[in-house]
Amino acid sequence: MKKRHRLYVLCEDALHQRFVERLADRWGIGPRQRKIDASPKARGSAAQYVIERYTEAVRQWRVESHDPNVGLLVVIDGDEHGVARRRQQLAQRLKESKLEPIAPSDPVAIVVPTWHIETWIAWLCGHRPVDEQTRYKEDDAAGYAVGRKITCGEYSPQRAVAAWTPPAHDEQTHVPALTEARREVGRLGV
Repeated sequence: MKKRHRLYVLCEDALHQRFVERLADRWGIGPRQRKIDASPKARGSAAQYVIERYTEAVRQWRVESHDPNVGLLVVIDGDEHGVARRRQQLAQRLKESKLEPIAPSDPVAIVVPTWHIETWIAWLCGHRPVDEQTRYKEDDAAGYAVGRKITCGEYSPQRAVAAWTPPAHDEQTHVPALTEARREVGRLGV
């Protein structure tokens, strides 16, 4: 009998949460097997929330890390920082807290949608062109059309996750952070 995976999730906001919930459903990790900590709406920087709560999330995961079916998924937007810088910020938090770094074999995945999760949703929903330098939000002139489609539900986490595989042939060129995330979630054994 296959053991059921359990997943701890730390993410920025409700859109991240909906995206992760749909991915978890796809991976066979139901609502009772996942615990999601998302930044409360209108409480300052959501990225900062993730950075500040990261050490506690790692501690919580490590309490149950004896079970290889328990994973930790951290989702934080790259914004202007990008993937490498966000990973450095999180690693620095562990170091400052005098916690051991995450080992390469640990079932811990840090995914960094860049510019933000809206970029991935637009890409996976078939919007072209997409790049990691544009903010796809309604309050940004360059990304207004995509941001509006996400707000209105034309582009949704559910639709994006339905298109999760197979990756588009040119994904690495346009959204390399998504290609990296696909490799990273493999650490969870899903």
